[in-house]
Amino acid sequence: MAKDDYYVIVFRVLTYLYNCLKQDEVVDMQKLTPEYLGINQRYFGYIFDTLDDEGLILNKAYYEDMLGKHLESDIMVSPKGISFLHENSTIAKVKNSAKGILDIIGDIPGL
Repeated sequence: MAKDDYYVIVFRVLTYLYNCLKQDEVVDMQKLTPEYLGINQRYFGYIFDTLDDEGLILNKAYYEDMLGKHLESDIMVSPKGISFLHENSTIAKVKNSAKGILDIIGDIPGL
């Protein structure tokens, strides 16, 4: 799968949020930007709207002001999001692809 595939981005985001939760770390909002994820603003909004609508993240994903939508800093993975990481067959394919790449090139920050 391509690095900008929907499921690859969802895997990266949910895995990052889950790791922050498990390690009691504050979410680094710089890792949740279109630029960091390598996608455009519209696609970024679509992904986070979908994660929010499907209940895969907790807390309202965005606040909106005159400059547009901004992710909330208290964003967290939900129990449903954790289950999605463990049970979704497409996410399992992403994990297997990522594991093969990581075996060859080493750890990738934010993955």
